[in-house]
Amino acid sequence: MKIGGLLLCFAGMACLCAMDAVAKGLGPHLNAFQIGLVRYGGAALWMLLYIALSGAAWPKRANWRRHLVRAALMVVTACLFFYAVTHLPLAMVTALAMTAPIYVSLLGITFLGERPSAGLAIAIGLGIAGSAVIIFGGELTAGGDLSGWIAGLLAPITYAAAIVLLKHHSDTEGAEAMTLSTAAFAALILVPVALPGFALPPQAAWPLLPLIGFLGAAGFVLLTLGLRTTAASTFAVVDYASLLWAALLGYVFFSEVPETRFWIGGALIVCACVVVMRNTRRAATTGSA
Repeated sequence: MKIGGLLLCFAGMACLCAMDAVAKGLGPHLNAFQIGLVRYGGAALWMLLYIALSGAAWPKRANWRRHLVRAALMVVTACLFFYAVTHLPLAMVTALAMTAPIYVSLLGITFLGERPSAGLAIAIGLGIAGSAVIIFGGELTAGGDLSGWIAGLLAPITYAAAIVLLKHHSDTEGAEAMTLSTAAFAALILVPVALPGFALPPQAAWPLLPLIGFLGAAGFVLLTLGLRTTAASTFAVVDYASLLWAALLGYVFFSEVPETRFWIGGALIVCACVVVMRNTRRAATTGSA
């Protein structure tokens, strides 16, 4: 493993967390569909430029159907997540999003025939406990916007479905081509629901429009480059660091001070992800033996 690859991964994750912060900043001016359109439309344009300049492979026409299905799932995920971050603290939503690996394992068992394990059951319990602590914080009812909490809980489920679909398809295309086609299809899907009533935000917020797409595209490119020399187990540390990025960005730009329940619940969710990661690694080792 090269330290340069790890630094690229950290930079990529920082870009993606910053993208979420930009989405939250656009929340007072645009709805979730419109934010999604700006995010994916902008990312598609930036990826077009990147592929044209780098000489990477373009998407293959034969794979358009699978890209369309994956884009539809990503649209649902993005809209749920953007709705959640505009109604709840950024760090809270990011912590809930980290339950995605648990759902990936569950969906893999259900649809890909992967074997269940005791480790997965432990991870599910930890993930549920962590989510409950974040949402309820010791109270019998959730504090804050109920619809925001529902969106925050559903977003990692639909994201996990997209990841499982990606594993099932086993594309032979490069990551750049898949990202471009998925972003382009996602933008097209959002056009009918995002354009009606669309109005430009105040002039002070105009720089955020191209910025959200750029951060999404840049984050992906940096992660792709970094993962070439970074082990999956090491990358998990980068993923966990997104909690700190989200807490920092929420504090600096939105004056959101993470509550104790965030740190306790986030720690439980991180533990759940560690269990899933070790369980997956053990299964891979057993399968190759």
